[in-house]
Amino acid sequence: MTHMPARDLTIGEISEILAGEHLVRVAFHDGESPYLIPLGYVWLRSALFGATERGQKTRMAEAKPTVAFQVDTSAATGLFEWDSVTGEGRFEIVTSEEERQETLSALQPVIAQAPDWWQRNLAPQLVSGALLVWKISPIRSFGRRYSPPEDVARRTDGGI
Repeated sequence: MTHMPARDLTIGEISEILAGEHLVRVAFHDGESPYLIPLGYVWLRSALFGATERGQKTRMAEAKPTVAFQVDTSAATGLFEWDSVTGEGRFEIVTSEEERQETLSALQPVIAQAPDWWQRNLAPQLVSGALLVWKISPIRSFGRRYSPPEDVARRTDGGI
């Protein structure tokens, strides 16, 4: 019997995905218009943390801090097999210097992979405090895995 290729993820699997990825899509809404953007992040103490410039997203979050977010593995696994975590949470600017420094330390491995132009132009702004450190504390999250059914062997003849 063939089962549907999608299943819910456990809390542990959700946390694993959030810890293993570094790109989150965040949807802001100011009561009139939605605004959806990708942001780089790290998963730290059960929250998403990153850095950004002040702009539309920060203005919208000041007005309405509840955001929707989505992280998936499709960049690595493709269109037909993926894990996805969606949820909602509270977006806030980190004001504690201790939490800011902890976030900057956690971001270092991600920053080390940044292209030269980013390293030259934005890394100094991040270190100097010109970029804002943000945090999304999830209120709820859900995960789905879309993969081949367990009882169906993968085809090796190139067929679909």
